[in-house]
Parts: sequence; structure tokens; C-alpha cells
Amino acid sequence: MRKGLVEQGIDRMLDGISSGDFTYGEALPPEAELAAYLDVSRPTMREVIRVLADRGVVRVVHGRGTYLADRGEWNDMATLVQVVSRSMSPREVGEYLVEIRRMIEVGSCGHATRRATAEDLAEMKRQLERYEKASAAGEAETCTEADLAFHWQIFRATSNPFLTAIMRPLDEALAESREKTSAVPEIRERAIRHHRRIYEAMVAGDEEGAKNAMRAHMCQTRADIVAHLD
Repeated sequence: MRKGLVEQGIDRMLDGISSGDFTYGEALPPEAELAAYLDVSRPTMREVIRVLADRGVVRVVHGRGTYLADRGEWNDMATLVQVVSRSMSPREVGEYLVEIRRMIEVGSCGHATRRATAEDLAEMKRQLERYEKASAAGEAETCTEADLAFHWQIFRATSNPFLTAIMRPLDEALAESREKTSAVPEIRERAIRHHRRIYEAMVAGDEEGAKNAMRAHMCQTRADIVAHLD
């Protein structure tokens, strides 16, 4: 059994969940019907179900069937992000992501300011300058990379090993949202100003100032998402 076929089956299953072909809490179709829907063999289909069961997406009840679990029962963040991203508009996804970012990143700034090393601050400065240079050259893709790297360095500077594990599954969705907004020059200019204020507060050891600067950045980010994403 090729791994690619299982991944394709999982992807097709998630598409079906996103489009409403399956109902939360209800049984999935019988094996033969589900295998045909996924366009895979029965053994491959069983492996798809096994993987999704491990992620909490489906519940296998012996003697009764396999059921699509409510999203609140899913335990794999990356899978949840994939389904949500496929069933919502880019603006809706962006707004939910910035809500999470505000809840996590404002507090992270405080801890990072207290714990950041000289190397952490140097890397933040490097990514800030990289962003500024790329923005001036109109290189939106590089701006996205520098933007993500700047924020990830703040997470690392907290020295909290759980934080990066929590945020990593959101990487792809965050990058997609950034790619759209980074294409707008005025948004890049605002982001640069906010990043610089965050960086300067951290260099000064001003925990509250860094948190306030990040909070302002998140507010502006949400406003940009609402204004520029469909």
C-alpha cells in the first residue's frame, strides 16, 4: 500500500467533511461505498479510517459502525485547521487566527521580554531588517517569511517548550493569511512600524510596553484582514 494513496484518501475525506457530505455524530457509509467515494481500495480506506480515528476525527464503534466525531473531540490541530480553512472564507479564517494570536502573542511578548537573550534580540532585528528591505523591493513572499520568522523568534525567546508545539500546527494557515496581506504595500508599512515598536520595547526590557505594542499590532492586523481579505 503506497503512503500517497492513504494521504489522498485522507484529503478526499476532509474535503467531504468540509463540503457537508458527512454529518457530525452520524455513521459513515458502509465500507464498499466509502471506498468508492474516496476512490481507493478497501485496505487503503481502512488505513484512512485508522489514521482519522487516531486524530479523533472518527469513532469506530465495534459492531455498529464508524461515526464522524464532533469537531470538539478532534485531537489533531493540523487536521482541524485543514477542515476549517476549506469550509470558511479567507477573511473568516484570518479573523479566527488573529484572535488566537492575540490571546497567545500578547502574553508571549511579556515573557519573551523578560527572558530574551542577546541572540534572540539579534535575530529579531535581523528579521525586521529583512522585512524592511524586502518590502522596499516589493518582495511580498520574502516579507511573509520574515514576518513569520520575527514572531517565531518571540515564541522561542519565551523559552517555553510547549508554546512552539501549540503554534506549529497553525503554520500553514498563518502563512496563507500572511501571503495575502503581505501583498498590500500599506499593510507591510504598518507591520514594519508595529514590529519595530515591539522590538524596541523588548530591547528596553519593557514588558508592558512590549505587550501593548503586540496588542496594537494584533488589532491592526485584524483590521487589515477585514478590509483586504474576501
